[in-house]
Amino acid sequence: MQPARDYSLKELGKRAKCIPGAEPHLTGAVEDKVLGKKARPLFSETIIPVCEPTLNSKAFQYVNQALKTNWISSRGSFLEKFENLFAKKVGAKYAVAVNSGTSALHLALATFGLSSGDEVIVPTYTMISSAFAVSYLGAKPVFVDCDDYYQINPDLIEPVITKKTKVIMPVGIYGHPADIDKIEAIARKHHLSVIYDWAEAHGAKYKGRPIGGRGLASCYSFYANKIITTGEGGMVVSNHKGFIDLARNLKDVAFSTKRHFWHKRLGYNFRMTNLTAAVGLAQTEQYEKLVKARIDHALYYMKGLAKVKGIKFPRTAPWAKNACWMFGFEILPEFGMSRDHLRKFMAKKGIETRTYFVPLHLQPYYYHENKGKVFPVSERLSETGLYIPSASSLTKTQINRVIQVIKDAALR
Repeated sequence: MQPARDYSLKELGKRAKCIPGAEPHLTGAVEDKVLGKKARPLFSETIIPVCEPTLNSKAFQYVNQALKTNWISSRGSFLEKFENLFAKKVGAKYAVAVNSGTSALHLALATFGLSSGDEVIVPTYTMISSAFAVSYLGAKPVFVDCDDYYQINPDLIEPVITKKTKVIMPVGIYGHPADIDKIEAIARKHHLSVIYDWAEAHGAKYKGRPIGGRGLASCYSFYANKIITTGEGGMVVSNHKGFIDLARNLKDVAFSTKRHFWHKRLGYNFRMTNLTAAVGLAQTEQYEKLVKARIDHALYYMKGLAKVKGIKFPRTAPWAKNACWMFGFEILPEFGMSRDHLRKFMAKKGIETRTYFVPLHLQPYYYHENKGKVFPVSERLSETGLYIPSASSLTKTQINRVIQVIKDAALR
């Protein structure tokens, strides 16, 4: 497959500022012998990583149990236990585990029946996997700007609905849910389905209730930086049994139930292993603890940085419980240095950060079909936003060190 034609940032004019600069060198990083670039070591007293898994002894116990019983592939008791418990935690009746969050989105859209020529409404401010899942099936992602809470703006959805629109795909950015009731009202009016990308929103709630059972289906990621992690992995959850039954068949290369090696549908190998599910079960058993830790860290950061000028914290909607997957903020001119300069300053102190997402309409793969379109809120966030160390396992000592480095930068 040929890469997309690149473009010159000069085409964006002043908007080019929303494209991040090169990654800063992280003090304490070492040369990666495989990739040939700087990477943080697995264990370091110098570096505070932007995120890392929080594993407990149960994970080791369950993985060893799977190894000892020889159930290491895509069958075994941990898969069903993990699916059932995770579905319960997020407020859904049924679930099917897969090998990544991207696969979960791909599978949900395939199960729905998305095909070439269809359109799916997606926020431009999200991880690119949301749009890629649409493109894998030959459909077109149609981008929409976000609101003050970083979520897809419901008021901007209806103007982009066409006869080709089939699905609305809201994304729970950084752990905050989208405005579900407004979006589903639009979907009902136009006879559309809603498939949620809750990859980052483990533990989020909408109007006091878990969000996993809404819409046709919801998709989650268990990548290493997620609140619940299996290293790599994902889950499709739904209150529609027929949907999950079909998804379960499709993710297992669509084996026929009547005879082996017989396939009537185009299937996928999106299977999760029992070993992976063993880790996921151990993680999900401490679901509330891991979610609470992220929220507590975010509140502690906001209190510690409250008096620093030039920092704009994210807002939480009155109807939302924000799970605070990653804690970040915008850097305003009053801070005294740009977002990229702050990242360099923090990297020299051994503190890893990430920029906010680069909007999808500016990604080389999607730029040319969206050329000329401007999404001001998303572009502003891309220019000014960053997130800082947010792992559930962070200590107060580490958080205080991050806060102090940011304060030191503000005084320069």
